[in-house]
Amino acid sequence: MGLFNRKSDRPGTELIVTPVWGATWQNAEVAGESNYATEIRGLLPSALDENGQDLIVDVLLVREPANKFDRNAVSVRATTGTVGYLPRQEAARYASVLDALAGNGRVAQTTARVWGCMRQDWDSNRMSFMGSVRIALPEPHMLFPVNLPPQAPYVLLPSGSAIQVSGEENYRANLAPWLNAHGEAWVHATLSLVVETTARTSKTVAEVSIDGRPVGRLTPKMSQDMLPVVEYLGERGLLTCVPAIVKGNPLKSDVVLYTARAGELGVDWFAQFEGSAGGLTSSTPAVDSGSQSQPGSAPDRAGETAPPPPPPPTELPPANWYPDPQGVKRLRYWDGAAWTDHTAD
Repeated sequence: MGLFNRKSDRPGTELIVTPVWGATWQNAEVAGESNYATEIRGLLPSALDENGQDLIVDVLLVREPANKFDRNAVSVRATTGTVGYLPRQEAARYASVLDALAGNGRVAQTTARVWGCMRQDWDSNRMSFMGSVRIALPEPHMLFPVNLPPQAPYVLLPSGSAIQVSGEENYRANLAPWLNAHGEAWVHATLSLVVETTARTSKTVAEVSIDGRPVGRLTPKMSQDMLPVVEYLGERGLLTCVPAIVKGNPLKSDVVLYTARAGELGVDWFAQFEGSAGGLTSSTPAVDSGSQSQPGSAPDRAGETAPPPPPPPTELPPANWYPDPQGVKRLRYWDGAAWTDHTAD
């Protein structure tokens, strides 16, 4: 069993690897690397010189509430083992979010830039290894989306550059639930086709919705970059789901999509849908194209083999305490079907 199939605290179960959203660059230092030189060295090529080499690897952020040095401890684990910890002050900020994730049977995955070199130790006159680790770590409230994915069969498109949504001012009531004290939040958004009709012309554009409620539209020009994939997936009975950020306040709010355009999707991406023309039934699993590979196990999407089937999209998370979807720094109880009024600090 690989490290990325970590046993949970519940007997007979494993924590599901859940990629962090928005982890685009390695911005955070890891503490204690000197204690894990063997594990870091094992990730790098066998031949190293004084100039050193680096590479990007997937790592897990694993809570260690029983750690005798820090009850908020968060270890950073690669396929070779622990390669460091979040600094104590940072661990205190992330512990509650990662605890809530673990309570749902999941563990956070992000990327790390691992660097190492061989240099002469002037005391012993021998060559010794020096290494460092930096991880991609968004702010705690931006690790994961605040809403659930669609219940109908869907595909989450790979992440990409920003696409500004227009017309949000016409949907303030629909956007209000996603505005929070932090001023921003990741959400699962969906795209659908709508026809805009004027006295002279009619145009098909992409409408953006969150939890089934429209929050804006793409311009006709930008819609042309997305409509082909929306139509393609729609013919196969699948919704087009995209990562999006809602930001602002009740007076002025914006929705920005961070998704690959239709022309940026490669042949391999489309290969997963071969033979599915003619529509899919409601029991057909969703295809989450935004997930990451899991070293040491069958990858989810961008790994070394075909993706394993994820849970049916109609299966909701179990009843438990989760980070409040409104972005408030507290937990709210999910009863298995809907958010309740019960909260906890």
